[in-house]
Formats: sequence, structure tokens, C-alpha cells
Amino acid sequence: MFCPYCGLDLGDGVECARCGSPRASPAATGWRPDPTARHEGRYYTAGRPTDRVRDGRTEASDPDGGRMLPRFVALPQSSRTSSRSTWMGTGVAVAVIVLLACVVWVLLLSDPAPEPPDGHYLAALRDAGLADQFNSDANAVAHGRQVCRALDDGGPQQGLPADKLAVDAFCPRFSEGFHILETATVSGTFVLTDSASNEYTQSIATDGPSCVGSDGYSDVGPQTQVIVKNGKGEILTTTTLGPGNGDRSTCTFPFTFPVTEGQERYVVSVGHRGDFSYSFSQLLHQGVRVHLGH
Repeated sequence: MFCPYCGLDLGDGVECARCGSPRASPAATGWRPDPTARHEGRYYTAGRPTDRVRDGRTEASDPDGGRMLPRFVALPQSSRTSSRSTWMGTGVAVAVIVLLACVVWVLLLSDPAPEPPDGHYLAALRDAGLADQFNSDANAVAHGRQVCRALDDGGPQQGLPADKLAVDAFCPRFSEGFHILETATVSGTFVLTDSASNEYTQSIATDGPSCVGSDGYSDVGPQTQVIVKNGKGEILTTTTLGPGNGDRSTCTFPFTFPVTEGQERYVVSVGHRGDFSYSFSQLLHQGVRVHLGH
């Protein structure tokens, strides 16, 4: 005998190894092996195959496979399952909406403190190679904040490159109008002359091509201090004269010093031999040339 559903031989118990007993009660309702072999089981109702199938614990619908079987019947979807799924879906949606509303509410009411700009400022200093201008990170941050306090008090919107980085980090409202002051190295010469020297009085002493001041000018020579001040008398920088070069009638001492724009005037003093005033433009384009003697 053969199984009327799948055609396999029936065993001694007149039962198909795949479909079960073909002589089962036509009113039998429940799960039986799927005769189409498309799934592990197929649900029968009153002995008739349906489109409801399962694999393990997973249930699904297989109307195409069901139509392959005689007396196939399509089952309506379970209203209980549908209702339960609907309520579950609605509950999940409501929960998500409530959660999102809570998050938005917290974000609107909270006013988190902005991230401190200290780290950005220190990183910018390192990237620009300016970090070595400060003794420590704390000193750099203190300087940066002081720059902004001065601007808040009405100070001029100008400063060094490190000051511009401080403005960008701590008070960017001043960034657009902030001017970076130019720094330049100024070259100068101090020329000592003696047109009336004789064997008894000499203003210049020589040793080969090297020379220094003598007699009444003995304070002029290498290491004579050069001081640069602003109009308020504040010292901006100091340096010294370099080695003198020349003869008994003219001795020239070169020197250089750094200067940064931003001062109304710059006063250069060589030893106690007088003060000489310049603008930044004059220093930048003409340098310093001082003459002394007769």
C-alpha cells in the first residue's frame, strides 16, 4: 500500500513515515508531518490540510504548499494573535514615544556647561610651536584668560600670535577685529669718530682691525649695554654692542635687537650716550644708526 499524500510505502503499521497514518480520523485536528516536505509540520483541521506550517517552534503560513494537497483549506488569521500583536506593537510605540519625549524634555531643561576651552588653547599653542613661551600649561591658560579680560575692559584688539590663539579659544567674539602685531629684528650701528686725534689724546684705541673707545670714550666698546624702551619708559628689550671694527678715526659697533609693533614710539639708549626715538616703521625700514665723537 502507498500513502495517498506522498506516495511512499506504508510500513507494517500501515503508517507513512512522513505523513503519519493515512487512516487517521477525518475529524482529526492538530499538527501532522507536512506531506509536501516543505516544512516539518502542517496543521490539519477536521482532517484537512491547511496553510499553517511550522519548523521547530516557528510557525508560518504556506498557502502555496497547501494547495498541493487535496482538500486544502485556508485558515483565517487568529484574531487573538492579531489583537495581541496589535496591542503589543501599540504598547512598544507608546513606550518609545514617551522615552523620546523624556529625552527631549531633559535636553531642553538642562543647560550643560560648555566644554572648557583650555585644552583647545594648549593644543593650538603646541601646533603653532608657541608652547615654549610659557613655563607651564597653567601659566599659558592664565595668560590666555588675562588677554580676554583686557579686551573686555576695553583694551586694544592687538597682540602677539599666542594672544590671537587665546582670543580664538576664550573670547572668539573679538577674533574678527584682532590684529596680530608684527615682530622684526632691527639692525643698528654705533659709530665712534675721532677726527682730531694725536699722539697725546686719542678717542679710539685700535688693535689691528679691532677698536674700542678710549680716554673720554672708554665706556664705548663690546658689551656696552643697549636698552630699548617705550614712550612710558618701560623696558622692552636689551642687548649689547658687538665687537668694534675700524681704525683710529672711525670705529663701528654693530648690534641687533627684536622689536614688536604696537608702541607709539621706541627709545634706544646706548650706554649713557643719549636717547634716540624711532617709530616702528623707522626701525623696520631704516634701522638704528648713532654717531658719537668729533
